[in-house]
Amino acid sequence: MSLEKITNVTLRQKVYEQLRSKILGAELLPGQVISLRGLAESFGVSLLPVREAVWQLASENILVVESNKKIQVNHLTKDEFKEVLGIRLILESEAVGKACQLRPKEAVPKVKRILEAMKKQVGVNQKGYITKNDEFHKAIYCYAGSPLLLELIQRLLARVNPYIYLYAIDNKDLSNAIDCHQEMLNGFSMGDGSKTIAALRKDLTDAAAFILPRLGD
Repeated sequence: MSLEKITNVTLRQKVYEQLRSKILGAELLPGQVISLRGLAESFGVSLLPVREAVWQLASENILVVESNKKIQVNHLTKDEFKEVLGIRLILESEAVGKACQLRPKEAVPKVKRILEAMKKQVGVNQKGYITKNDEFHKAIYCYAGSPLLLELIQRLLARVNPYIYLYAIDNKDLSNAIDCHQEMLNGFSMGDGSKTIAALRKDLTDAAAFILPRLGD
């Protein structure tokens, strides 16, 4: 795992952001054990900002700190994944609906470029695919004009993104996922909230149908 050295004075926040980014990008996977000392050495900082960042991520249920002080990336059971999915469908549908109403015309080419870049990652770079997938969704959601809504969505993504990464690896045929994103772009381009939401919901539920059988109870 490669981590950038940190020299900024806001060490706790920088450690938090980088560590969270590694989890979102599936560089740290569910159940993977990490150590405070190892993280501190990787980041090039003392233990204190790492400990604070870890506790913040634990408060968000992204990391788990056990009684013996073992730290690991939280993993989801089937029921927990279903619960997260249900909440995501509500929040992300709301974001998409608002974005379709509020988006400026120049938003469409931007989202289209991201989708084209995402297509090029299929079968070539799974991590690149996940990165572009996140970028695509966020590029639409940000036009909802609701920073709090976006923050809540990002918190949920930090819990499920590693599983989506595994989905991208295990599922050799991502054509349905790409089709869903193309339909999202089509709906977004027309300002059609219903069409875009339908494509979004299919994207999320199709991925969940593939992931859920691979999770424990």
